[in-house]
Amino acid sequence: MDITLHALGGYEEIGRNMTCLEIGDQAVILDMGIYMDRFVPIQDKIDQLSTKRLIQEDVIPNDEPIKRFRNKVKAIVLSHAHLDHIGATQRLASQYNCPILTTPYTTEILRQKAKDYKFQLKNKIISISPNSSYHLSNNIEIEFILATHSVIQSSMLNIITPEGNILYSLDYKFDNMPIIGQLTNKQRLRQLGNEKTIALIVDSTNAEKELKTFSESVAREMLRDVILGMEIGGHGVIVTTFSSHIARLKTIFDIGRDLGRKIVFIGRSLHEYIAAAERLDFVNFSQQAEIMKSTYGSKGSLKDIHKHRQDYLIVATGSQGEPNATLSKIVNGNVPFTLLPNDFVIFACGVIPTPTIQGNRQTLEHKIRHKHCRIFKDIHVSGHGSREDIRDLIKIVRPDTIIPAHGNMQKLASVATLATEMDYTLGKNVYLLQNGQHVRL
Repeated sequence: MDITLHALGGYEEIGRNMTCLEIGDQAVILDMGIYMDRFVPIQDKIDQLSTKRLIQEDVIPNDEPIKRFRNKVKAIVLSHAHLDHIGATQRLASQYNCPILTTPYTTEILRQKAKDYKFQLKNKIISISPNSSYHLSNNIEIEFILATHSVIQSSMLNIITPEGNILYSLDYKFDNMPIIGQLTNKQRLRQLGNEKTIALIVDSTNAEKELKTFSESVAREMLRDVILGMEIGGHGVIVTTFSSHIARLKTIFDIGRDLGRKIVFIGRSLHEYIAAAERLDFVNFSQQAEIMKSTYGSKGSLKDIHKHRQDYLIVATGSQGEPNATLSKIVNGNVPFTLLPNDFVIFACGVIPTPTIQGNRQTLEHKIRHKHCRIFKDIHVSGHGSREDIRDLIKIVRPDTIIPAHGNMQKLASVATLATEMDYTLGKNVYLLQNGQHVRL
């Protein structure tokens, strides 16, 4: 049986992830993401742009290379709920007459976004619990292997075929002390190492970092050290992080209670991800915290918070400097809460390493400094495995072939260099692909 991998997105950039596996007379698509660097500047007018225009602008993947066998696609499989893996679903999925397979949490996020952005997914959504599998056809089984990452119910996708396994490992890390959920299912990965694993498609985001990515519990202690260990007094405390990072939000929530302050979450994406997590009983913030979907309908509340800032801990959207997010509105004076000298502004996150986002963050930080606030940056550990995590994954799974993804060519090449250290050979059983290219497995 011929198996061909088609690289459609995420092989030249961090994000816009989309891969298609053509397996004999059938095919599956893995992820349909957006490229955040292109998405952020146009997100307010994205509904006005056609799908063709979004492809031309590199916002979403170009699926033209698989157009000729579109009717072979039997499922769209989404690994987790980050936008760079699911954000193009609303534009591309309806072109395929097949179901969407994903985890319950990602299902909740898809449905929430469909409601908020007023679109309807034509595809049937089938929820698969992590560490479970779905028999797609006589020749294809889809397995969701639980992986620790920075969003709930992330999964490595194992495509089981008559020829062997193909493991799609975007995104993951080996977190031995996660704040929410279980550890990465190494037991199942070790079983794959004893089976025939044809290929490993592996995350290269942090491949250049010569270390093991630290546990989320390290970020928890970093935040405790800053918020509970500094002289905050009666000053305001504003924390921003990725809205999808429920474990990080739980840490902030817990610390706010230890500090004796009321916790307020402000922003649409925070509302979306928290609401989904609460529906599945991962957290229960809303019993003790206020969750404001928007700054527009909360002006009275924000006025009161401004006057009594010593009583509150604010969690705001806008960690990447997005111009229309809550933190930018506060900094620009567009809401009735004003930053005052010596207020704490804490970035409990890294910066997505793309030019537009890095530029937005620098601009936002510059404005905050002009207000004489105290800035704390990079109170964070990554959700992506680093070089030594990648090495361990290769050692455990022992794939025949390695295909790096989720990065620019420099990052992909870092995985290739690591693989050559482990007796793989570039061009023989390690392949560096670009978007639009394919390779027979």
